[in-house]
Amino acid sequence: MNVARPKEAAWDNAKLYRVDFFDMRLPVSGTRLVWAVVGYKWVRICTPVQNKKFRMRRGEWDKMSTQLIEETDDERTDIQGTEAGLTNPRD
Repeated sequence: MNVARPKEAAWDNAKLYRVDFFDMRLPVSGTRLVWAVVGYKWVRICTPVQNKKFRMRRGEWDKMSTQLIEETDDERTDIQGTEAGLTNPRD
């Protein structure tokens, strides 16, 4: 899976989640892969393809159906290499 992390330094600690967004108040809906930084009061969210960034309260995040996507070291290297303009060695 190759989902590019946002390039800004604020997203260095972000983790990839699969989330079901079904609240009409949010700017996205449906099941999505998103980068999220979960804080004490707020969760900052970025959708990879559309690059939509928004935040929501932590209480709402905890009530949603979320699944953390674990990255292996190989996938992290592939993502960083792709961001640097390098090709995937497996191709």
